Amino acid sequence: CTPKAAAGHTLESAGDLETMRRLRPSMRAANASEAIVERIIATHLRPGIANLAPGTAHWSPPERLVEAALRGDGGYGDIRGEPALLAALREEHGREHVMVTPGANQAFVHALLSTCDVGDEVLLWRPYYFSHLVALQLLGLVPVFADCDERGLPTPDAVRASASRPGGRLRAVVLVSPSNPTGAVCPAELVRELGEACAQAGAWLISDEARDMERCGEMWGDMGRY
Repeated sequence: CTPKAAAGHTLESAGDLETMRRLRPSMRAANASEAIVERIIATHLRPGIANLAPGTAHWSPPERLVEAALRGDGGYGDIRGEPALLAALREEHGREHVMVTPGANQAFVHALLSTCDVGDEVLLWRPYYFSHLVALQLLGLVPVFADCDERGLPTPDAVRASASRPGGRLRAVVLVSPSNPTGAVCPAELVRELGEACAQAGAWLISDEARDMERCGEMWGDMGRY
């Protein structure tokens, strides 16, 4: 924005408007893929059709959390998460390094920023979660794609093939289980094989676990081991 806009002034003069016309968004932002779900909702959502696209909880926060929030001082908290919450998560999941983010998409961006550099390649499995593709594009990363097998599951061979391409820069592989959008759950043995394939390729395995895996039975492997 212009200095005046940054200072809280409105853009009313001809000079301000001309300045805005000369400005443009970044090429990464301008060329990012469309969030097609928004167009689908706008086109097809009408009375009598249920929208199952957003994972919106149907319950409200516990009353004690609401009361605690109202008692807060409104100041900045620990950027990694409140200490008591971090301690509880470490105990529950048996992990030493834990961070709390505003949401899963924000956690995904944090993971990419800490593991990848501009121009690195990141493998997505088709069909992929559209927000993951847009995140890669906005961060200057290069998406590469591989198809899941007939069960809707990723394959270690595809990881090895992507990593061995001449001139390739595979830096990370994204695993979503249960899959969004198919719901396919990755068995523990396959998770282990994917982790080994990534390790051999020198690539990170980034796991997006948007659901409580304990409720999905014992099919899901413990990512902390790989």
